[in-house]
This record gives sequence, structure tokens and C-alpha cells, in this order.
Amino acid sequence: MNHIILNRCIKKMNAMNKKSVLSLLFVCMSLSGMAQGFIHPGILHTQADFDRVKEKLATGQEPWTAAYNKLMTSKHVDLNWKPNPTVKIIRGGWNVWEPEGDNYGAAMNDAATAYQCALVWRITGDERYAEKSVEIMNAWARTCKKVSGNSNGSLASGLYGYEFANAGELMRDYEGWNREDFKRYQQWMLRVFSDQSFGFLQERHGCADDHYWSNWGLCNVLCEISVGILCDDIYVYNAGMEYYKYMEEHRYAETLRNLVWKLHKDDRGPFGYFGQMQESNRDQGHASMAVVLAADVCGAGLNQGDDLYAYMDDRIATGFEYVAAYNTGEEGLPNSPYTNSDGTFPEMGYGGRGTNRCGWPRIVNYYENIRGVDMPYSHKIMMMHENGIDGGGGFYGGNSGGYDHLGFTTLMCSLDPLEDETLVPTVLKGSIEYGGEALDRTLLNAVPRGAKVTLKVALPEGETDTGKWAWDDDASCISAEREVEMDTSFVYRVRYTNSAGVVSTQMFSIQVAGEAYVRDCTPYCKYAYRESQDTLIYVKKNESVILGMDYGGWHVRSWRWEKSTNGENWSKLNNATTNRFELASVASSAYYRVTMEHKSGVFKSQVFRVEVSEIDPFIIYNGEEYPGTSLVLPQGASFSLYAKPTSILSQSVNSTRIYKWAVANDTIQADTLTYHLDDLGVQVADLNDTLHVSAMDTSFSVTLVFQRFSSTGKEARTVYHFDVPVYETNALSPSDEDNYYIQEASGNRYLRNTDGQFMTYSEDTDEEYLWRIRRLPSTYGSRYMFISRTNSGQHLSEDGRLSSASDYSRHSFNLWHKCGSDDLYAIERSSSVSGGLWEIVPESSVISVNQGLCTSFPFRLVKKEDGSSVRDVVLEDEESIPLLEVGRCGKSALEVCVDEEGLLNIYMLEGSLLRSVRCVPGTNRVDLPARKGMMILRYVTTSGRCKSLKMM
Repeated sequence: MNHIILNRCIKKMNAMNKKSVLSLLFVCMSLSGMAQGFIHPGILHTQADFDRVKEKLATGQEPWTAAYNKLMTSKHVDLNWKPNPTVKIIRGGWNVWEPEGDNYGAAMNDAATAYQCALVWRITGDERYAEKSVEIMNAWARTCKKVSGNSNGSLASGLYGYEFANAGELMRDYEGWNREDFKRYQQWMLRVFSDQSFGFLQERHGCADDHYWSNWGLCNVLCEISVGILCDDIYVYNAGMEYYKYMEEHRYAETLRNLVWKLHKDDRGPFGYFGQMQESNRDQGHASMAVVLAADVCGAGLNQGDDLYAYMDDRIATGFEYVAAYNTGEEGLPNSPYTNSDGTFPEMGYGGRGTNRCGWPRIVNYYENIRGVDMPYSHKIMMMHENGIDGGGGFYGGNSGGYDHLGFTTLMCSLDPLEDETLVPTVLKGSIEYGGEALDRTLLNAVPRGAKVTLKVALPEGETDTGKWAWDDDASCISAEREVEMDTSFVYRVRYTNSAGVVSTQMFSIQVAGEAYVRDCTPYCKYAYRESQDTLIYVKKNESVILGMDYGGWHVRSWRWEKSTNGENWSKLNNATTNRFELASVASSAYYRVTMEHKSGVFKSQVFRVEVSEIDPFIIYNGEEYPGTSLVLPQGASFSLYAKPTSILSQSVNSTRIYKWAVANDTIQADTLTYHLDDLGVQVADLNDTLHVSAMDTSFSVTLVFQRFSSTGKEARTVYHFDVPVYETNALSPSDEDNYYIQEASGNRYLRNTDGQFMTYSEDTDEEYLWRIRRLPSTYGSRYMFISRTNSGQHLSEDGRLSSASDYSRHSFNLWHKCGSDDLYAIERSSSVSGGLWEIVPESSVISVNQGLCTSFPFRLVKKEDGSSVRDVVLEDEESIPLLEVGRCGKSALEVCVDEEGLLNIYMLEGSLLRSVRCVPGTNRVDLPARKGMMILRYVTTSGRCKSLKMM
């Protein structure tokens, strides 16, 4: 369909004026490649741009041919380029916020390479460049977890975020890019870059509105609108664009009215004005940077149908020419002192005068060859590049400034000269009527589903309406005004053909409440100085507990807390309005629910059950008491479990106390308190409150139900689940030919043998995840070494780092194998380095040492069979494809969605088994018997992955 439309356009070329052809190509381009209304590709370049470039190159026309030849000389157009992803992109390191040093050069270089290779593929069709671009983007999406640093980290999120987004947008329809990999890339862009950019735009690191110069806001706006288009997320696009167009009540420097903060009447400027830019009195390097970033914002808007160049009577054009004039040597420019929260800058910033960044061809070709507006100073500075041809990353030095822009706008934005200045598009002005208000805007967020919105377009004063209006999504509507009922988020476009036959476009982007990406929240609990993610909490009576829900993103509208005695009838807690709520003194058991309302209309809720506990649990081993309900012990160990009454009532001789120990729904021991008199006539309790376990060979789990009845018959109940895994030491028998993957047991990352980092597995680099496990002689206690299969001279040190030292006593380990599991292990350091157990640090993806007790088995050792890989393992992280999702399906059934075959056990809170069901990948219906209260769901897959949920 796309090719048919474009061919029709090309056939009409010979019969039409070049300007009309350009308009027709724009119309044809926008009719195709749309999702949720967005045009694809459609950030800095469209398909029509590539079609034009290919046509010009085919006939050897200039400047396109010279510009393409320049692209092909770039060091980044390199099929041998090796991606260098980092776990953290650090800009502004070596401080209390980020103890490590800067490494952002890896991101800016790889983003430039991914983008430039994508350009070459789009133009030539050479799939080798497509594969290189995709290889780089996949490597970063699998590896990078965050952008870090001091406030300079916000420059990294904006600049490299928009650059990576543009590379992804160009490659999105490459058939060789696995669709799951592309989805992972979109999620990566949202989590790592979009969230960070929103954080800057909303919070400004706690500084005054006008503390940061315009480049900071512009690059983060550009990141947001780019990620919004890439991910088909209208909320993200709108929220970013809001800061450029409508934040006039603030002094944000990226908002257009503040960006071009003062108009000076001057006949040398476009439309009779020069516009003093917010950065002009700072220095010219930054003023020029703001010009190109703003031009890219305008270019992305134009490609989607919103002519941001023309917004506010072409205000941005006056700023473009002002900066260009000064940097090409024009004297006597009007200037006023600029004042922000940091002070007054009294005169033009002469530092860096003559700066010439890539990007001016985008500006010149829009104004001169589409709008027919002379931009003499912009044209002059454009031609100060060699033959008027700009480059991109790699052509302007190796520092950060040389990679602030993607560039190559001579190649991608050059148009034929406008020969007839009457053939120019009409500047349209859009507005919206909604909720009884007339709004001077073209975007809305969080509109309720089913709401009616009226979209309006106005012509410039004095222009006669030709009546030629066409809406992309509804051919029957031929009016400049239209009412739509919002049942889903969408981008609407209307096209107007003026009396000269030139088409203009006006875009409206409306987001329906609840349709947006909002990252998952995690529960938070703090009790007895211990922080956890528990949602079932036992506390002593009158003790305090802090509940909460952590959200790593921004744009939160409100937090609401509610309380219920039965988990069904909820009442609002008016004194709780943040993500934390402290119960200063817990008097009785209750449910608490926190709900976050996001500005996109998405709601996230979490229910906590806080139970007043009348007992403290303990595990007794080797005569020592260990508080808690979990302890890893050696195979064959004998131990005891018990719980000590802590409240006055539970210790009273007038209360009836019952201890019941159960495995699943089978009671294995129960006793009720009775008394007898000793020889002295003193009451002595007769109660078997301790469960003794002898010589366990496999892991043991049991539930303790404690009941106390008062003299009036009122019951208090406490339930604890004890888990005692047992292990055997050094039972693995590897050979030198064996290869192993070292996986984190609770996730889907694998230890990479090139840098000792836990990363998402890539089949393309399978060898980098393989280890040889060498068993040492009995003189070393039959311990093990982990040796890299990429470099046999490298092995893991006692701290989980790669090392080439030969001190076996400090680089060997005991393996604690969990009995009853084929591949779960804990790894104990050599006693010569004070012992300790390895644990994975999720934030930095590295290994640390836990000197405390072992309570889990954090590693899975997976043997690689001949020719196999781990490609069948789910590679997405839990935010994108969870192991287990559960929803209601009527009152007596659940709808369970899983990604791997396994067994689902559903328990009542006290430990009784309701149902055990074998599930297959996809959606499963699970029928339930009649019951009330909370359930515990535990799902174990055939590969050993597991997840537990609590449900009402």
C-alpha cells in the first residue's frame, strides 16, 4: 500500500510544481506507517525524506551526493564497531550521588553509531548496517539499567535518550529486528530515559524554575517526544511537548516564550524582529546548542503534523536568526540584560563566538524552501560548513559537545529551491473545546474514556476558506471543526488545501486516562528497624510499623490510603497523603490499601495486612536460638521450631492457647495448653509448643497457627510460615569439558565472563556467559574455581570480580547445593578470607559478600548441553513479561497467565491447600471452592523459577 501511494506521487512529479510535489509527498507519507495515530518513521526523519534522498542520489544531485559521501567517511559507519554498553550511564560522577567516574562517552559513541548505520541502511538497503545498528541497541537494552551522576546526569538522559530513540525509530520496521527485542528496547527507553527526563522536567533537582539554562530542558523535551513516538505512548509525547508549548506560568527556559525571551524590533530579523535567546547572554556555544535542539523539537513536531516552527507567530525563527547573526559577525545587535535566579547577565555572551553546530540546514530548508521566508544569517552560517554540508557525531571533536546532536541535516533535510513563493502552506491554528472550556492548545492528557472533545482549526485572519478539509481517520468529515468521542488515545490530523493547492496539516494528540506506560510499584514495610517488601506483617501490639509503596517514576497526582477491618469495606485515611504511612501504635489487626494516581490516569494499588502478633518465631540449631522463620542448614541437621508468647494476654494462665503445626493441609502436631500442680502446688504449663525435626535430608516447610481464646471466647490468631532449606556441600562433579551458566535464581540475568556483571542473556554472545567450573584437589577442601570460557586466564575472585591471580585459597569456593533442587546453590567464600556468602546486588548487578546467616540460594548453575543455549529461558525482565499474572474471573475462579509450564498451589492464609493445578503457557482458568479471606498463590515452573502472590 505504501509503495503504491508513493509511486502515484512520483508519477505526478512531471506534471506538478516541485513545491506541490513536496506537499503531496508529505500527505502520502502521513497516510501510512501509523500506530495509535503516530507516523512512523516520524521523529527527525520520515519515509518521504528517505525516498527523496534516494532519488537525488540515484541521479547524482548535489548537495545530497556530497553529504552522503561525507556520512560514509564517518568513523561510526563501521561494520566492525563493537558495542560497549554500561550498566550505568554516568555523567557527573565521583561524588556523594555517584561514587564512580564518568563513562557517558560509551553511550554517546554507540548512539551515534547506531543512528548513522541506521541512516545507511535506510538509504542503501544494505542489511549489514541494519544488523550493526540493531546489535548496538540490543546490547544496551539488555545491559543498561539507569542514568546516574549529579545534576549532569539529566543532560545524559536527554541527549542520549533522544539519540537512542531516533536510532530505534529508524530501525523499527527492519524485519531482522526480533519483535521481542524491539519491545524490550521500547521498555528500556521508557524506564531508563523517559522516567529520568520526566524527573528533571518536573523537579529540576529542587532548584528554582529558571536555574537551569534552556539546553537542559530542551534536550529532555526532545527525549520525551522522541520516546513517545518510538513507543506509541501519547501521554509521554504530550507531557514532553507541554513543556515546550504551554508552561508559560513557570520560568522554565525551554518553554518557547521563555526560550526566545524578548523580541527586539529590527528590520534585519525575520518578520521584522530579532529574538533574544535565553542562552544568548551566557555564551555562544550553548546558544548554538539551544538552536539545534529547538530545531529538532520543531522538526519532530512538523513530521507528526504540528508545525512548531510557526507556533506563536514564528517566534523561534527570530531566535534562530539572532544567534546566527552574531556568530557570523553581525554587529550592533539589540540586547537586553538577562536575569535569572542565579544573577544578571548584562550583555551578549561573546565566549565561543563563531560556533557552528550541525543542524542549520534543517532550519534553512524549512523556512526558505517550504515557507518562502528568507533566513540570510542562518543561510550564511550553514554555508560556513565545508561546502555547506554538515556532519554529525564524530565530525566535531571527541568531547561531549561534538555528540550533542545527530546531525547530517544537509543530507536528510535539503529540498529543492522554492521557485514560486506563492506556493506556500497556510499556517493553521488549532484549539480544543472540552469540559465547557475553550482551550488554546492542541493536546490533552488523561481525558476520561467516553468524553467528547471538539477539535477546531482556524485560518489566518483574512484568508478565504477553500473548504478543502480532510481528516486522516475519517474521510467523511470535510470540516475544520469536529467532535470526537474518546474511546482510546489517538492522534488526529486534519489537512487543509489552500487556494494555491498547497497542503497544511494540524495535529491533535489526545490521551485517554489509564492508557500510558507507568512502571510497576513495589511495596515497602519497615518494622523493628528492618526494611522489606512484605505485605503480610506481624507486629507486636502497640508497636509501630511504616507501610509504603515505592514508585521510581514521576508525574504522580496523588496518594490515597484506606483502611479495612475485613478487606472488603474501606474507609479513607485523611491524614495520609504521601507514599508512606506510619502506624505509630498498632492496636488491632487490619488491612491497609495505598493507591497511587498517576497524571496519566493510571492507578496502582497495594494491599497490606497488618496482624497483631502475640508470638515471636525462633529456630533452634546446635543449641542456639535464631529469630525468624527461615534458616539454611546442612543436610542431616536436626533443629527445632517454636514461638514464644509475647503479649500479656498470650502469657496469661486464664487464656487458652493452641499451637497447630501443618504441612499444606495436613496437621502434623497440635497441642492445647493445660496445667498441673507440681509437688509444691505451683501451676505448671502442659504444652508441647515446639516442633522437633530430626536429620532432614531435603528442604522443610511448615505453617504454625497460634490461637488464643480469652475467657469470653474471643479469638486472636497468628500464622507464621517456616522455611528451612537444607544443603549438601561440594556435591558438584564437573569435567573440564563442561560449560555452565551462572544465573540469578530470582530473575533472568546471567553472569558474564568478560566483566563479572549479571546481564540479560544474549544468544548472539552466548560464549560470554559460559564458565568452566574446576574442582580443586582435596588439599584445598575440594572447593571450586569459576574460570572464564572467553579468557581461560581469568577467573572469579573472592569478591566476584575477574582476576588472574593464582592464589587458590583466596579464589575458590564452597558450593552449597539446595537439596531437592537440581541447580540451586549458595556460594561460600574460602575461610581464608573470613568466609561469607555471595549475594547479588540488584542495583549495580555485581556480587557482594553477606557475612550473616544464609537464608536463600541466590544462584542457579545451569549446565550447557551440546549445542544448546538458554534461548528457551524467558529473557524479558519481570516488568515486561511477568512469570505470573492473576486476575478475577467471577467470584469462584481465577484467570492465571503464565509464561512457562508449572504447578500452581493456592493456600488459605492459615496454610490449608485449596487447589493444586498444572498450568500451561498462556491463560489458564482455575476454579475455586467457596471461601473468604486472603489466599497465597505459589507458582513453580518446570525449570525451577518460582513466584508467590497474595490475593484477597
